[in-house]
Amino acid sequence: MKVRLLPWVFMLVLLASCGPVRYPAPLRTADSLASASPDSALALLSRLAADTADAPLACRMYHRLLCIKAADKAYIPHTSDSLIRPVLHYYINKGDPRLLPEAYYYAGRVYRDLGNDLQALSCFQKALESIRQNGDVDTHLKGLVYSQRATLYAYRKMYREALDVYRATLEISVSACDTVGMVYTLRDMANMYRELHRPDSVLPYFKRAKRMADRLRRTDLSRMMQSQLAGAYLEAQAYDSARAALTEALQDVECPSRSVVYSIAAHYYRAIGEADSADFYYRKLLETGTVYAKEKAYRALTERLVRQSGNSELAKLFDGWLLCTDSLKTLRRKAEGLKAYADYDYLKNEQENVRLKERNSRYLYLIIIGATLIIALLAVVVAIGQYYRRIKQEKQEQQRKYLQIISEQQKEKKMLEACLREKKELETMQHEIKKSDGIQDMKKRRRLELISHVLEQNRIEAEENEEAQDALMHSALYAELLRRAHSPRGEGSVSSEEWNALQQLLTAAHPHFLERLEFLCAPNENELHVSLLLKLLFRPADIARLTGLKPGSVSSIRVRLYKKATGESGTADMWDQIVLSL
Repeated sequence: MKVRLLPWVFMLVLLASCGPVRYPAPLRTADSLASASPDSALALLSRLAADTADAPLACRMYHRLLCIKAADKAYIPHTSDSLIRPVLHYYINKGDPRLLPEAYYYAGRVYRDLGNDLQALSCFQKALESIRQNGDVDTHLKGLVYSQRATLYAYRKMYREALDVYRATLEISVSACDTVGMVYTLRDMANMYRELHRPDSVLPYFKRAKRMADRLRRTDLSRMMQSQLAGAYLEAQAYDSARAALTEALQDVECPSRSVVYSIAAHYYRAIGEADSADFYYRKLLETGTVYAKEKAYRALTERLVRQSGNSELAKLFDGWLLCTDSLKTLRRKAEGLKAYADYDYLKNEQENVRLKERNSRYLYLIIIGATLIIALLAVVVAIGQYYRRIKQEKQEQQRKYLQIISEQQKEKKMLEACLREKKELETMQHEIKKSDGIQDMKKRRRLELISHVLEQNRIEAEENEEAQDALMHSALYAELLRRAHSPRGEGSVSSEEWNALQQLLTAAHPHFLERLEFLCAPNENELHVSLLLKLLFRPADIARLTGLKPGSVSSIRVRLYKKATGESGTADMWDQIVLSL
């Protein structure tokens, strides 16, 4: 019993191994914490590091991916790709396919921090392809990928391309009812319109994002949008509106937004002539701003000190330095723009090449499948043709054998009939033969004697056959078979010795029967027994009792024998007629 259960146990284990990977609960908890509280997720993952050291490979790789994800959400810059490369390689080759898009996404984030924008864009594109292969259900990750691609285009001064990708990001956020994502995307689209020098589209997008943030009752988002509106009002020289928006934005500035808010505040106060307030925020930027904001802050503070010094020579030199710096920036921007578009074209070409290779692979796969199906179909057609040809040949051969036996029987019958007719003709001329001794009469007399001898031999053979048939019908074996044929079912079996004796008696009574039966259909044991009993005039019900077969089986055997003998379909009675005629 245990041996019988082993295959089922093995199948259950195999099915379980083929199912989705079940990760430990602490890792799933860290995954859920990564977005909402990345610091807590990092702390939890740090505590789990020792426990996962001896865990299966799938759990170890999942732990590494979560460490990269939590660090990214905590705004910790990635300084190397040594951690993401083995993770990405694992999920590409044999890992959980559900996590492959996420692995590609964070690989793109790592390469973006490392300054390898081209590699980052390639990873983001592969993340989108993986999402599509998984059923295109992870709309949140898809929106993040589009947003990152658009941001990369924006950093590389490819504003039109970035705007197109932001539009796609907005559609994803709308379809997913992600209002927070819509706020950020509308903000980024407004900034792209600003870079494209389309101020008429800037404020509407900022205001729309602000209204959404207010409906969400997210103070952080509302203040972020107020800072963006302050910058837009400042560019439009609407200083009163800019002051109102900036006052709200400066109430509680979060770390990620400080660089933007302090830059706008510094520019605002510089624009309205409040240099001390501008210097205050410039110095704030030196503490918390990005490298770009710090560069502008250092430049503004240095320029003010130069102007206040009253040294005209120093001011002249500083102006010259500013002019050269701006010229170099313009040249660098143009070079970067050309390089960005060149990289963009290269990436598109690579993606097109990959798409063409995949399409060619699909076409080749379809061609191979089609060719295989055609070859298989031709092979089936040829096999069916050969089968029917063989069936036809066998049918023709059986018909030839059957017709040959019929022809032989007809020849024998015609020969006997011709002999009888010729004997009668010669007997009518016998009285004339006695009157004449001519040569012709002698020939007729000898012919008469020969025919009489042949007929006498046939008579003797017929008498012997009748005697053999009479002996068979009055034999003890036949009587015993008749008794068994009418006995209750289960008592009518015939031994092999009795079958052999019955064949000998039947051969004596019908000398050519077994020979012609074998020639016609080469019967097996059951078919031979059924045919022997039919020749002995047993009823089908009696044959079923003597052979131990069901009545239906006896009928099927008779029908099958007729088809084997003649090559055509027929009834059981038609085979009975052939048996009686042999």
